[in-house]
Amino acid sequence: MDTLTDSYVCTLDEASATKAKKELSEDPADRLAAVEHLRQWALQQPHFKCRTDTEFLLRFLRTNKFSQLNARKMLERNTDLRCNVFPDCFQNLDPLDPNVQKVLDMGYCFPLPKRDRMGRRIFVVQAGVFNPRLKEVGQNDIMRANIMVFEHILGDENNIVNGFVYFMDLSQFTTKHLTFWGATMLRKHSSNIFGKFPGRFKEIHYFDAGPVFEAMMAISRPFMPEKFKNRIVIHGKNMEEVYKSIEKHLLPREFLPDDYVGPCAGTIKEITDQLKADLIQDRENLLNSGKDFLYDAKKKPTDVPNESFRKLNID
Repeated sequence: MDTLTDSYVCTLDEASATKAKKELSEDPADRLAAVEHLRQWALQQPHFKCRTDTEFLLRFLRTNKFSQLNARKMLERNTDLRCNVFPDCFQNLDPLDPNVQKVLDMGYCFPLPKRDRMGRRIFVVQAGVFNPRLKEVGQNDIMRANIMVFEHILGDENNIVNGFVYFMDLSQFTTKHLTFWGATMLRKHSSNIFGKFPGRFKEIHYFDAGPVFEAMMAISRPFMPEKFKNRIVIHGKNMEEVYKSIEKHLLPREFLPDDYVGPCAGTIKEITDQLKADLIQDRENLLNSGKDFLYDAKKKPTDVPNESFRKLNID
């Protein structure tokens, strides 16, 4: 058996392991055989090359409930995404990069420290927190920071099993931000990120969604996969509606009422300072995460057999 398979040690906690078996069809007895099957398929492909370590391949199997066919499709699309769609955003994920540091210091994107009652990590984006006129950061800087943070939290396999809640704060988002991104990038983002990146996005929340948001969604929504459209929850300006989905004690101080005296996640600065420290500690893995990927559509075979099996069972 491949040494990569031999070196893997499962780090799922008891609750996540139970959920993986119940919801994702993950059988600990078959887990490594399923990974090896996906690995051998990937190594035989003439048109793309990707990471084949167990931890990485498990992201795709778990996201696709151990369907070999769907895991293959996502793995190939993810490689194309990295190499051809956003080639500058997946390379050199360096948490010490000054522009990435700027994005993180703004509090543009960060995961909340604690999981919700269903074990899910909450990924926060403050879409209007930067001034697009100042041109302090570019599109690629913001994309790289987002991808870097998400790559980091994907390193905890409990997060893959339990999934994510995506929360976007649009309270400062204006037409200037919409112009900054442009229609082409919004379409490109909507049609490529959801469904091509391993991660179980269970809910997608938009807060303070006004006319500018409606204009943004008119551009991007048609390109989103249908199942993600159905997971969108749109909120007005009242955070009380958000608290029904994301409990107060999970949120930063800035997202809570002035008279709230209960526990919280700390200030956004405290959260992002800890995030930056965690990313720097994970720097070697992040820098290596974009290596070993190639995709050449011209070399893709045209006579690919259609397989629909869910997983490999070993007697």
